[in-house]
Amino acid sequence: MLTASLVLSACSISNTATPASSDNKSGGKPAAPTEISLEVISYADQFIDDTNSLWKEFEKRTNTKLKIDWISANTFEDKINVLLASGNLPDLTFVEDITAAPVGPQIRNMIKQGAFWDLTPFLKDYPNLSAPEMKASFDNAKIDGKNYTIPRYYPSYGGGVFPILRKDWLDKLGLKVPETMDEFYTTLKAFKEKDPDGNGKADTIPYSANPDYIGYVINIFNNSQGNWKLRDDGKLYPIITEPATKDAMLWIKKAYDEGLFPADFAILNFSQINDVFQSGKAGGAGYAMNNAWGRLEPIKKVDPKAELIPVTALAGPSGNKYTPSGAPFYGHYLIPKKVSEDKLKKILAFMDYGYGKEGNKLARFGISGIHYNEVNGKIVPTEQAKKDLVTTNLMDSVFHEIDEYSAVSASGMTDEFFARQKQIVDERKKVKVPRPDETLVSDAYNKYYSEIKKKAADMRVKVILGKATIQEYDDFITKLSADANLQLMTKEMNEVYQSQMKK
Repeated sequence: MLTASLVLSACSISNTATPASSDNKSGGKPAAPTEISLEVISYADQFIDDTNSLWKEFEKRTNTKLKIDWISANTFEDKINVLLASGNLPDLTFVEDITAAPVGPQIRNMIKQGAFWDLTPFLKDYPNLSAPEMKASFDNAKIDGKNYTIPRYYPSYGGGVFPILRKDWLDKLGLKVPETMDEFYTTLKAFKEKDPDGNGKADTIPYSANPDYIGYVINIFNNSQGNWKLRDDGKLYPIITEPATKDAMLWIKKAYDEGLFPADFAILNFSQINDVFQSGKAGGAGYAMNNAWGRLEPIKKVDPKAELIPVTALAGPSGNKYTPSGAPFYGHYLIPKKVSEDKLKKILAFMDYGYGKEGNKLARFGISGIHYNEVNGKIVPTEQAKKDLVTTNLMDSVFHEIDEYSAVSASGMTDEFFARQKQIVDERKKVKVPRPDETLVSDAYNKYYSEIKKKAADMRVKVILGKATIQEYDDFITKLSADANLQLMTKEMNEVYQSQMKK
């Protein structure tokens, strides 16, 4: 889901590289390559290794020897938990979140214990990491006023799980792109009942998802990003116990009962969601916007007339529009204290190169003349780019191109398609959905929220599948609302929120 843009507006960032070999100022023998290990989440289906030409080119230009562990989104949470528990962390340790449970609290505790470098005093020496374009990312990623992480740049709009639909099916059935949850439901029902693929069989799957990848419905009904809702009384309440969450659950249950999701909805993983969608038999799935192009090719192999379009926003029962948005980054890199200060600086030089104009372009498009050619100022990928998996954006997933539209493009995207993507992003930017808990943490939240959230999610799934009654759900929420740990967590989060509001 996380790739970057064809627009190279990162050109305003300094092209100054600080290669790992820069310590060799005497003109003597070049410094030996710096070995750097890192892991990073990936949504690709195939991965590259150190025999890949683009991998080698990054090593050459940065005087490094890279060891990259691509971790599939299907297994990332489990693997990062195992990695953290082992204590055997790579030089660049990637985590998705340093706030939310389950990993965030553990990371923060490790930071308090001195397990990771405070990067604050070093960043000024790296022109691309300290460039104005990265300021908002680093500011938002601070912990107690310090930068312990290198945020992985990602624009605030265009990413996030949200519906991408078969536009050709919409057109055939005379439907517009849905703008409300009622219209979304009607659209999915039409995808099931009106034979949108025209094969005369009732074999379409309206929407490929699992409980997590339809979870945005809960946020739509609550008109809030994140795990907390700010009510009119000025206080924060956990979304898991909000009445609107029950309404969202019932919406999902109704859709499931109507057969609008796959039969094995409750147990699908991310790869299986992709398989269903790319089979050509599904009317939509939830992705970042760039997948409107990236997921299209396999579908076109089944149906050459297929077209995809992202949904701009969906209005819930209150009439408020919702679209996903967030901080100007997705994920963080931390550098363990086991790394020496000398190597730390070389790692920062590597990341600085990746966030410069040259590094951004290399990660995104590969090597000029091998992976792409420039024709009339436009990047045209070669067949070699496909063979070397440059077009799957693997190296780009390490850094991400710095551009406000970098979440909505993909290699080979046509100008016309990209123009529509930009238009949708510009419309999304007009939709402001609050996330009151952004950057808020508390000891009780760190300790208890992960388990509480899982219990609530499990109960919702039981209701959706018909394995628990609505009354059982109501009883569960009543008991949960009175739980001492949840009450303590809510108290502490409100105290932190009020403290921030006074600053």
